[in-house]
Amino acid sequence: MTTLYDRRALFWRIKKEASYPGRQSVKLADNIECRYNWGLDKNILDYVEEHAKNNNRKILLPLQFHVTSINITTCSKIFIWLTDDSYISADIYNAGDDYAYGMNDHDGYMTPEELRATEARRWLKLDNVSGIKHGFPFDQYSIQAYKGGGVVRETPLSEVVKTSHMNCMFITQNQKDES
Repeated sequence: MTTLYDRRALFWRIKKEASYPGRQSVKLADNIECRYNWGLDKNILDYVEEHAKNNNRKILLPLQFHVTSINITTCSKIFIWLTDDSYISADIYNAGDDYAYGMNDHDGYMTPEELRATEARRWLKLDNVSGIKHGFPFDQYSIQAYKGGGVVRETPLSEVVKTSHMNCMFITQNQKDES
């Protein structure tokens, strides 16, 4: 039998155009914008995949979301999804507060230099990081709203992604009918 922990995941949505670390733009005046580092060809998934491939499929990532590390550790998996429908999946090994730039616990989990954050609320240690995949299985996941100890409403993830602008969501894999 599959437990809720086995089915629960963190879904991290990133706009494709915002997924290139180092890209910057500065508004100089109305209708005038200065852009630099826009020639970069690697996005966040490329850096995660490359780093994990060279480090036993492990990575440490900084997070800036307003979620607690306790909530994160109630999930078994994470999906980092770009709006072009490419994504990476991984197992959540651990999570904590107060990410420090260049953090290294000497346990094999490190952050690629390109993804290091000067400030971040949380950190994630991920294991079994997949390669880049395409075509996220939205029909297999939903978001559940709880109240008074039970599920009040279950909304398919495909609907939530269309109507919400949240970047971080706790999702649940739908149970298969065993009848």
